[in-house]
Amino acid sequence: MSVRQVLLGAVCTQDRTSVRPGHGDELPYLGLEGIESGSGQFVESDLSKTPEVPQANSFRFDERHVLYGKLRPYLNKVALPTKPGKCSTEIIPLLPSSQCDRQYLSFFLRAPSTVQQITGRSAGARMPRADMDFVLSLPITLPALDGQRRIVDLLSRAEGIVRLRRQAQQKAAALIPAIFVDMFGDPATNPKGWSRMALGDLIASGPTNGLYKHKSAYGSGTPILRIDAFYDGRVTDLAALKRVQVEPDEQRRYALSAGDIIVNRVNSPEYLGKSALVPELLEPTVFESNMMRFSIDALHALPEFVIALLQNPSTRRHFLTNAKHAINQSSINQQDVKSLPVFAPPLKLQRQFAQRVAAVRAIEQQQQAATSKATATFSALLAKAFTAASPEVQHEAERALA
Repeated sequence: MSVRQVLLGAVCTQDRTSVRPGHGDELPYLGLEGIESGSGQFVESDLSKTPEVPQANSFRFDERHVLYGKLRPYLNKVALPTKPGKCSTEIIPLLPSSQCDRQYLSFFLRAPSTVQQITGRSAGARMPRADMDFVLSLPITLPALDGQRRIVDLLSRAEGIVRLRRQAQQKAAALIPAIFVDMFGDPATNPKGWSRMALGDLIASGPTNGLYKHKSAYGSGTPILRIDAFYDGRVTDLAALKRVQVEPDEQRRYALSAGDIIVNRVNSPEYLGKSALVPELLEPTVFESNMMRFSIDALHALPEFVIALLQNPSTRRHFLTNAKHAINQSSINQQDVKSLPVFAPPLKLQRQFAQRVAAVRAIEQQQQAATSKATATFSALLAKAFTAASPEVQHEAERALA
């Protein structure tokens, strides 16, 4: 396979065909938020279906282009449109020449080494932007077109596996809310007529606010649970928790136990009330001040039931209704949590639910392991493909995908 190295600008140009406000209204408009970070996909799988009327100039594009997000290039926003449209001027339509396959160019722009180089030369502290002259000066390894397409095929297959794995994960995650509603009904309407009460009636201890430490105390010491360590009701990775220096009495006072529930009390509105069930811990662990902790009275409810109930949209509405809003953040207090309307079906039914949740979690773990393996394979192939686009890379990719 013939391989040569050229400057990107030799096989790709910026197509800044401008569309003035009030013109091209038939074209769907794409903002930078419409491109997913790192995935090469649009947020809603395609361009916005309702044309918008931008108040400034935009760029025209079509299915020949590669769309490159120059604002905050570390977000790695690159996508391939399938129909004509117009986009924010923070998105540059790149037009590859006949020597460069469009998909090959998009993979090159998404490769870790490319992102790293462009990010390192970005201008602007708060809102860095890619230097497009520098981008076009980057060397790109360019096989003949048939070689480019073979590499694209291999990378597309690897990324397709990642996408399928993630879809399987999403389907598994959706099972728990579906099981909850099937067994207990929607908490907002309570169609099965369970007796109503406040969450405070089910709490054995707490809520208690967490530990505040200056940033200088972080780096080593005791693991601390923070807002970025849990999603969808569970802690994602105990081994990855940040660490903080604490006094012995602080460690005792703010210690977490398996079965505790933590609720985020201070954050932007979309994260307010975010909650998780504390799993079995690897070592003594504390929790941060922007959340609160409580435990459940085992005579009336199971933590697995309560944490599922807290993921329901009605819980979010309760917290947002009661939130206190400031300029940069919102907050809820302990009474807002204790006053949350809930129900408590018989413990026998809750135990059946907990068993079904455990089975789903086991499936999720399998799916997570498979996704991690597929992602690692794709990332390694993407990193190597543009280091040396050679037959050796193709053979390695084929073995990895076999």
